[in-house]
Amino acid sequence: MSAARETPDALKGTLRTSALLVGRGMPAVVLRVVILLVGAVIVLVPWREGAGVGTLVVLLPAVIASVYAPASPAPAGVVVSAAVLVTLSGGDPLRAEVLMLVPLVHLFHITCGLAGVVPVSGRVHLSALRAPVLRFVSVQAVMAVLIGLAAVLPTTRTHPLVEALGLAGLAGVAVLVIWLQRVK
Repeated sequence: MSAARETPDALKGTLRTSALLVGRGMPAVVLRVVILLVGAVIVLVPWREGAGVGTLVVLLPAVIASVYAPASPAPAGVVVSAAVLVTLSGGDPLRAEVLMLVPLVHLFHITCGLAGVVPVSGRVHLSALRAPVLRFVSVQAVMAVLIGLAAVLPTTRTHPLVEALGLAGLAGVAVLVIWLQRVK
């Protein structure tokens, strides 16, 4: 029986490989397609907010470069450029465009990270995506809580005592992080 006609079960015990038997999982090029699609939506958000030609000049080449080289600094350029363009357009910080960019930029970042370590011709097992998906969902849940908290905070001047307590709490968190990161 020829190798082309053998079933995967018949090849289990052999060391032979066939170009037709690629294994389970999805092609890694799917990650690049996701980068392109999410990047296109990231470009559209500032464009629809009125950022104009600068959006295409700055963001579009960075998205295309991210698809080609996801392990390069190009994805960071997309993230920073999108944030700057939306910030410069002004308006409420909790408007729909800003809230839409939070998960989009995070998904773009994670997908570029995964695509940066997997060759284009490789395959990604879906079980390998479980941890990044759980991390993505947990970060987005925390962000939803923080955004909800920011939405209910007063927009008027805060009492100086509350500001001092907030700064002391921030300093305490910084000391805690430094203490936890020390070399043992």
